[in-house]
Amino acid sequence: MNMLSTPVSASQTRRPVLAVLLSVAATGLGHVYCGRLLKGLILFFAGFAFAPIVVFAAQNAASPLMLSVVILSLLLLLGVFLYALVDAGLLARKIGSDYRPKEYNRWYVYLLFIVVALTYPTNLASSIRDNVLQAFKIPTTSMAPAILPGDRVLLNKTRYRLHRPQRGDVVIFVYPDDRRLFYMKRIVGLPGERVAIRDGVVHINGRPLPQKEMDTESQMNLDLPPGAKIVMEESDNGSYPIIVGPEPLDDMAEVVVPHGRCFVLADNRQWKGNHGENFGDSRYLGPIPLSDIKGRLDYIYWPAQSLKRFGVFHNQ
Repeated sequence: MNMLSTPVSASQTRRPVLAVLLSVAATGLGHVYCGRLLKGLILFFAGFAFAPIVVFAAQNAASPLMLSVVILSLLLLLGVFLYALVDAGLLARKIGSDYRPKEYNRWYVYLLFIVVALTYPTNLASSIRDNVLQAFKIPTTSMAPAILPGDRVLLNKTRYRLHRPQRGDVVIFVYPDDRRLFYMKRIVGLPGERVAIRDGVVHINGRPLPQKEMDTESQMNLDLPPGAKIVMEESDNGSYPIIVGPEPLDDMAEVVVPHGRCFVLADNRQWKGNHGENFGDSRYLGPIPLSDIKGRLDYIYWPAQSLKRFGVFHNQ
């Protein structure tokens, strides 16, 4: 009696190097190559899981916990990637030549994984950078002593979708004379307010923002220009440190901040910027449009000096 039978695929060798390379191209693809489809899919989609966590953290109040959640999610993503590489290589070595290809072991299936891995995360990362959180490295002393050159910070781009800008917020905005550039300054005047500088002191609606000198010990570890000192500028939303020099700021006649704009200043009030008299703030630029503000500085994730400065950035 004749028997009908289904052809069985010949055994093929699973090569560790190829398994690792496929895992580099798409996390989990090395496991698919080795016949572990379910595990490969789990690892593949785990690589996308961090995005909702980052969005959630940005939309909630800035706190050390939220920053830790963002950093932990990125570390876990790296851990998943490295695990997939190592495990796929070991699995391929264990299988060796004793492997019968499955239906999904086709070049076009591998290509689909790679295309999704190359396009989706790239678009996702761009979307997070453009709409949620963006990292910046600080190049100047404009915002010293609170923000120092070399600090790496995170800008929260969701903040002003839910809240209005407040006095004391440190923001990054588009530089109006070259819109490829971004400047960081502190908001001191809000729409509709009258702002003036008299004898080195900022006045809002005719009332000065008080300045309180810090004790000598607090200033010992900072490299200040000759004759400069740190004082705390106090406002209705808290206080923050600024650098003032031996000579007071030039007086500035009172200006009214137009609606839809805000008045920003550098914390280092002696900073002249890169072009002499160009202070890079509203003394030179005038009130800036709120629409040009990209977000509020919420975190220092890599401080230039002491790790004690790691974490949430807020008014002192």
